[in-house]
Amino acid sequence: MAWRPNGTTLRTLKDTLPVEYVRLVLAQVHDCERSLGDAQVRVCLNADIEPPHYTIDAVMDLDTGETTGWETFSGKTHKPLSARQSSKVVWSADHMTFQQVSTLIGEMRNYSKR
Repeated sequence: MAWRPNGTTLRTLKDTLPVEYVRLVLAQVHDCERSLGDAQVRVCLNADIEPPHYTIDAVMDLDTGETTGWETFSGKTHKPLSARQSSKVVWSADHMTFQQVSTLIGEMRNYSKR
């Protein structure tokens, strides 16, 4: 099993990720933000799953950056992982916000800012 570096994010993996995967991640981050406010996404480091599983955390305190886990998702199906599956995953320390993922998908689709 190959491990990704701890600083891995969707941006560092962008050349290996399908645009549709990133779009579905963005939709999940948006759902969390609608429910709880600011959110961020981190990717799985220790599984050979491609594209990787991901977890979305709700930001509970903007001043300290304190988060709480919202949901973990399969990289293949974008459905929630079971508690057993999620407990085996090592998550990246680095994350991306909704705006950062939105910018990334725009770059992947070759959109330019006006």
